Amino acid sequence: MIIIYVGAKYIMSLKLLDELYNKIDKLNGFGPKNILLFDKLCGSRLLDIIFHLPNSIIKRIKINSLKDEYIYKRIIINGKVKSTWFSYKKPKISIVTLEVNDQILEIIYFNVNRNWFLNNFIKDNEITISGELIRKGKKWQVIHPDYIQIKKLEEIIPIYETTYPLTSGLSHKKIKAAVKYSISEIPGFSEWINSELLKDKNWQSFNKSLLKLHFPKTLEEVENAHLYKERLAYDEALSRQLALNLIRKHKHKTEQKTLININTLKDKLINNLPFKLTDDQQDVLKTIYEDINLNKRMYRLLQGDVGSGKTIVAFLSILHVVEHGFQGALMAPTEILAYQHYLFFKKYENIIGIRIALLTSKMQKNIKINMIDDINNGKINIIIGTHALIQSNIKFKNLRLAIIDEQHRFGVYQRLELSKKSPNTDFMVMTATPIPRTLVLTDYGDMDISIIHSKPINRAKIETISVSIPRMNEVIKAISRAIKNNEQIFWVCPLVKDSEKLDLAAAETRQKYLHNIFPNNVAIVHGQMDSRDKENSLLQFSKNEKKILVSTTVIEVGIDIPNATIMIIEHAERFGLAQLHQLRGRIGRGTKNSVCILLYDQKIGEIARERLTVMRETNNGFLISEKDLKLRGAGEILGTRQSGGQMFKILDINIHENLIKIANKNSKMIINENPNLIGIEGEKLKQLLYLFGQDKAVKLIKSG
Repeated sequence: MIIIYVGAKYIMSLKLLDELYNKIDKLNGFGPKNILLFDKLCGSRLLDIIFHLPNSIIKRIKINSLKDEYIYKRIIINGKVKSTWFSYKKPKISIVTLEVNDQILEIIYFNVNRNWFLNNFIKDNEITISGELIRKGKKWQVIHPDYIQIKKLEEIIPIYETTYPLTSGLSHKKIKAAVKYSISEIPGFSEWINSELLKDKNWQSFNKSLLKLHFPKTLEEVENAHLYKERLAYDEALSRQLALNLIRKHKHKTEQKTLININTLKDKLINNLPFKLTDDQQDVLKTIYEDINLNKRMYRLLQGDVGSGKTIVAFLSILHVVEHGFQGALMAPTEILAYQHYLFFKKYENIIGIRIALLTSKMQKNIKINMIDDINNGKINIIIGTHALIQSNIKFKNLRLAIIDEQHRFGVYQRLELSKKSPNTDFMVMTATPIPRTLVLTDYGDMDISIIHSKPINRAKIETISVSIPRMNEVIKAISRAIKNNEQIFWVCPLVKDSEKLDLAAAETRQKYLHNIFPNNVAIVHGQMDSRDKENSLLQFSKNEKKILVSTTVIEVGIDIPNATIMIIEHAERFGLAQLHQLRGRIGRGTKNSVCILLYDQKIGEIARERLTVMRETNNGFLISEKDLKLRGAGEILGTRQSGGQMFKILDINIHENLIKIANKNSKMIINENPNLIGIEGEKLKQLLYLFGQDKAVKLIKSG
């Protein structure tokens, strides 16, 4: 139910949406098995089913006589049953002879139930059938009609019938019944879109748009399907933009101490770096310092392509608060990445004169207890770790800046939960997966954006080539040459162990294969290994004790080995563009030119082939991310599909980009004028938020 703000109180609105939250098992004939199938397909609530939109349409024509012009078209025709014939031998064939205005039409079934057949086709009965008309010799035929009914009854055969995406175990008939019932339960919503926009776009109401999309009755309604879908896509865009702007408006309420620029520790670090900061890095840092210095909390997304130098920006940003006696934290998604950050920061610990600690869930208990105590007492200035940092037993003395690295897979509400861990803390998210402009607007609209466009000028050149798997011997020869030159190699596989179902390379199998060729020179790392074993493998590789590191995608981010000059990605056709680009970014970090080898199966589709072409043609992560969005969609890039979520119900970023911009503009106007969504207009907008799963934004208003 919806909560409405009135004065200082909250009251329950009319239970407009209650019925839509029910599951489809309220309908007769839909049991637990159907619930599971609908959950797999689109969701089992009526609210989910109304947004399961059709993907095609059947068009029928009513005819009175059989003509060649109707062949292979879906017809509706009346006739009288003249005779029936039923075969008892396999294949069981059943034939109805139908008289149609002095013409004969055969209706043919295979393996149909005999009782059903005889009960539906009674001699001299007049019936109406629908199906695809064909002709064999001089015989007119319809095989397995999709509708049959007695002519005397009210006609139920639609001229236009929508069809839907299916899943194994759910018939089209079942889905149609579920959609029809769900649509019938939609309440009469009042309009939340302003009349000028409705008129300009020629949109109909929310209810009419849904009804006509699912059940078009006229040719005009069929031809206007794009308008009905566009209307609903805008509703979804508006709900997302309203939620983001509500979050932005309300989460900046907490005031904190203003800071000034102190450069003692930062200058010590900068003066001891083996490189100079790029202009982009300096510009981004200036913006971050200014934002942190304010009395309102910072919420910032830092984007930078692979190798653009985000880590040093994070280090200096944290030092900015440490200069004032505060603590800073950097959270990474994996132990490997957290460890890499820790090693880089730790090199400068004594030079700067601060304490830096690593905290992970798999640390020895006594060490961890002491470290937690030191964090709580403020003895540690910078804490680097995994998700262990946000566990309830971790208390900071005076945390001022929290940075999350490579967490673009966190949605807006997860980020909000993390930032609540310390209500006076500035918050920054970093990603080396450049996010397309439209996705930034739809998923990071609550944050300010900083981008590092350029890379350090001394970065080595990376060439990308694609090689079919049968040419593996050529790759082995390239590895041999690299090892003779004292260079190192990454070899990435899509799986840890061999699979009976998938004919793909497994890391453990590949390690054994390479070990036979290059004995005692191959390390392995994957997510299922013990943390100590992983660290040991990485340490051997980072110290150049092993020349080859076989891994899964756990090394996608954060591994910095300047001596590595070859990246081999086996079954590259299985990876998305953004992931391929991330993996390629593990090489070219030293002064030697490097090569990324995309090993691919020769039996690949056009989209996979296009991905490999893009990788060969450009190293620009921002261009790659835009292309990835077009090829795979938003859910793949932001990780929502891998995690079982769904980016949008109706909105298609590639098609509706302009609608997102309009929704963003309108939502800002709405929130500026009515930040608590009060009154009648506010109630309408809250209903919209609930419809599209943005109800947490409403709860944010409630919590203040």
